[in-house]
Amino acid sequence: MSGYGLVVGIAVVAWWSLVEYLEPKAKKILPWVMLAALVGARAYHVVDEWGYYVQHYQRIWQVWNGGLSIWGAILGGGVVGLATGTLPALILPLPLAQAIGRIANGVNGEFTNKVVGIPWWGMEAILDLILFGIVWKTKKEWRVGVYLAGYMLIRLALQPYR
Repeated sequence: MSGYGLVVGIAVVAWWSLVEYLEPKAKKILPWVMLAALVGARAYHVVDEWGYYVQHYQRIWQVWNGGLSIWGAILGGGVVGLATGTLPALILPLPLAQAIGRIANGVNGEFTNKVVGIPWWGMEAILDLILFGIVWKTKKEWRVGVYLAGYMLIRLALQPYR
């Protein structure tokens, strides 16, 4: 297993463990959330890069060659969370998992452009950890909105440096 895969695996385990701790009934739906997140992540990437995939349609399903989108994962997993009433519990540990996932980008040597002297992936990891603290302190009914607004702001601020 690559270092990247190991760190992403740690991010998933951290997220999964916190979700189960926060909402024990979510244990039954977590595999479905993960599947929906994976499908959503790939679908979003394929649509975003449609000009490429329309010419290389056989590569659409080759997720092992890269091409997953956090926005698609959030959407796919969010649909399952919304349908099952577990969305606030799924969202709360998400910025922590995303911060760990950005460290995987550093292990992989990706997103090395500097933002105030820090590699892009490192800056997003720091901001994701701050967002995690903010979402943790937020009332349950506001968590989804605070997370979405916070993460959109992080990406808007950092996107020019990516």
